[in-house]
Amino acid sequence: MKKVKLSALITIISILLIIATGCGKSSESTVNSSEGKPHQSKEEVVVNIGIQHAIAPLVLAKQKQWFEEEFAKHNAKVNWVEVQGGQPQFDAILTNRLDLAVTGNTPVITAQISNIPFKEIAIGSTGSKNVALLLPKNSFIKELKELKGKKIAVAKGTAAYDILFRLLDKSGLKAGDVEIIQLNPDEAKAAFISGSVDAWSIGEPYLSTAVVDDGAIVLADGSTIDYVSPAFHVARTKFTEEHPELVTAYLKVLEKTLIWQNENLDEAVKIYSESTKLNENVVESVIKNVSFATLPVSDKYVKAQQELAKFLFNEKAVNKIVDPSEVVDNTFINEALKDAKSDK
Repeated sequence: MKKVKLSALITIISILLIIATGCGKSSESTVNSSEGKPHQSKEEVVVNIGIQHAIAPLVLAKQKQWFEEEFAKHNAKVNWVEVQGGQPQFDAILTNRLDLAVTGNTPVITAQISNIPFKEIAIGSTGSKNVALLLPKNSFIKELKELKGKKIAVAKGTAAYDILFRLLDKSGLKAGDVEIIQLNPDEAKAAFISGSVDAWSIGEPYLSTAVVDDGAIVLADGSTIDYVSPAFHVARTKFTEEHPELVTAYLKVLEKTLIWQNENLDEAVKIYSESTKLNENVVESVIKNVSFATLPVSDKYVKAQQELAKFLFNEKAVNKIVDPSEVVDNTFINEALKDAKSDK
C-alpha cells in the first residue's frame, strides 16, 4: 500500500511540474513576441489647452467635451488652462504650461521675435470685418479724412492698431494728423460711450457689442482695404515633435466642431450667449464678422503676416523683422482634414 501511495504522489508531483513548466514557456513567448521587452501600458498624456471666455469653436468643443472624447482614443486627457490674451498664452508655452492655443495675428509675430518655440498649425478664422474703426451713434463724421484732429482710442500692438494706421494711410492722413489715445478695450469702451474720444479702433467681440448694444457706426473695417485679420492655432514645438498624433486630433476636433456649428447655428449661438453673457444678436454678429475656419496656413496668410511684421517694425513696436513662414507647419492640419473627410 505504501508503494502505491508513493507512486501516486510522484505522479501528482510530475503533473504539477509539467503545468508549471508550461506556464513558464507561455510567459516567455509573450516576452519574445515583444522583442524581449516586457509589455507596458502607454503612459497617459496630459494635453494643456489654452481657453478664453470667447466666441470660438474651441469653446464650443469644450462645452461638448469633444476633445476629451477624441483624446481618450490616444490615452490622453485634457487640462484646460485659462489665459487672457496672446502674450500670456505664449508665456505659458515658453514655460511648458501650455501645449495648444488659438491667438491673433500680432501675438504670433511678437512671440517669434522673442524666440518662443511654437508652430502655427492652422488658420482659425479668415474674417475681414472682425476689426473696425467705430464712431459714436451721434457722430457727424462720414469719411476717414474727416478724422483729422480727432481723438482715436486703440490698444497698441493689436490688429486694431495695425488697421488704424492702414486706414489713415488710405485716407491720406498720417499718425500725426490725429490724436491716438492708447487704451485697453475696457477703458476705451468707457471713453467711447462717454464721448471722450471721437473714434475707436477695435476688434471682436467689443466691435459687435458696441454696434448692437450702443448703436456705434462702422466707419471702415478690413474689407475697406482688403485687410484680413486671421486667428492662428499654435502649438508648443516640442509637443508637436513628441505627440504629433495629438496635434492632429486637436485640429480634427475643431473641424468637427466647425461643421456642427454651421449646421446647428441657432443652438451654437445660445451656447455662446450663455457662456459669454452676451446677447444672441451680438453673438450672431461676431460669428458673421470673424468667419471661423479650419485651414492650412497658405501663402496668402504668410504674406499678410510678413506685411504685419514690417509694419510693426516701422512703427518701432518691435525691434526686428522676422520671416513668418519659418513657424508654419501645415502637416497636422492636412492630416486632420483628410481624417475628418474619411470619417464622414
